[in-house]
Amino acid sequence: MRAVLSLLVLVSWHRSRVRRRCSPVEPQAPAPPTVALPGRGSALLQLSPMYVEISDTLAVADKREKQLLAELAVATDDATAEAIVRELESLPLGRILSILRIQARYARQENRPDLERQIKMRMLELQGAGRI
Repeated sequence: MRAVLSLLVLVSWHRSRVRRRCSPVEPQAPAPPTVALPGRGSALLQLSPMYVEISDTLAVADKREKQLLAELAVATDDATAEAIVRELESLPLGRILSILRIQARYARQENRPDLERQIKMRMLELQGAGRI
């Protein structure tokens, strides 16, 4: 249920950002997203700054992936295509590491050194696995 609710929030938030970018008039204060809860009405959701930052980071990574796929479609030589494929292959790990960096920074800001250490250890594990 949480995963579905989180997905609904992300989709709603993303749609509102797209509408704002396409709108000729910028709204004064964007309304926080609301989510309809079956049998319970609707809920007003406040997104955390960390969640917003992670979402923005993932949007940048998605944009880069689309650029790389477009470049791959028009690549004329094997060397260029291989370089693009290698970068595409590194994107999933890069996304995860970006999220973990953000989470570690917020853990440090919230004075949670144990959590920050656990996150950094996970990053090291993932980076080591990427070299195999």
